[in-house]
Amino acid sequence: MKQIFAVSSVLVGLASQVLLVAFLLDFTPVGINRGEPPMPWLAIVNNVALLALFALPHSLMARPAFKRRWRLLVPDAIERSAYIFVSGALLALLCLAWQPMPTLLWQLDHELARGALRLLFAAGLLVLAWSIFSIDALHFHGLKQAFGRCDDPPFAMRGPYRYVRHPIQSGLIVALWATPDMTAGHMLFASVLTFYSVTASLMLEERDLRSAIGDSYREYRSRVPAFIPALRRRG
Repeated sequence: MKQIFAVSSVLVGLASQVLLVAFLLDFTPVGINRGEPPMPWLAIVNNVALLALFALPHSLMARPAFKRRWRLLVPDAIERSAYIFVSGALLALLCLAWQPMPTLLWQLDHELARGALRLLFAAGLLVLAWSIFSIDALHFHGLKQAFGRCDDPPFAMRGPYRYVRHPIQSGLIVALWATPDMTAGHMLFASVLTFYSVTASLMLEERDLRSAIGDSYREYRSRVPAFIPALRRRG
C-alpha cells in the first residue's frame, strides 16, 4: 500500500510541475498573464492567500521538528511521499485557482528577444531538473524510502551543486522571471516565490543543513555561492 501511495504522490507532483510550466507559458485556460479579471483587490487577496497556502506548508513540512512529530502519525517510509503529495496538490491549486491580473507592465515584441527569453526559461527548467537528478531523484521523490531504503543520501557536491548551493531555487527563479510579457499577476507570482525561495533557503534550509552535516557543510558554504555561480571558484 505504501508503494502505491508513493507512486501516486510522484504522479501528483510531476503533474503539478507540468501544470506550472503550462501556467507560466499561458497554455492553461486561465494563464498567468491572461483571463477575465475580477475586481483588482479581490484578485490580489485571492492570489496572495494562494501563495501563502503553498509556501507555508511547503516550508513547515520540510523542517526536522515537524518531521519528528509528523512521523508519529505517518510511517517513515512514506513521510517524503506525503510531502510530495501535499506540495503537488497545493501547487496545482495555486495554478488552477489563480485570479488573472493582466495589467501589462512590459512586453518585448522583437522575435529574437522573445525567443531568447523562452530559451532562458527552458534553461532554468533544465537546471532545476539537473539539480534533482544530481541528488538522487528517486530519494527526492520518496520512492526509495517507500521501497525499503530510508537512509538519506550522503552529502556530496555533484552536478550544479559544485557551482551554487541552491540550484533548484536558482533554476526556478530564472524560469519565473524569463518572460517577454510581464503582467501584474506574473510580477506578483514571481516576486513572492522568489522572496520565499531565497529566504527559506538561507534562513531555514541552511540552518538545518549546518545542524545535520556540521563542518562539512560550513566549509562548502564558505566556498560555493548560494544562487549565482561565481566567475572564479574559490579554493
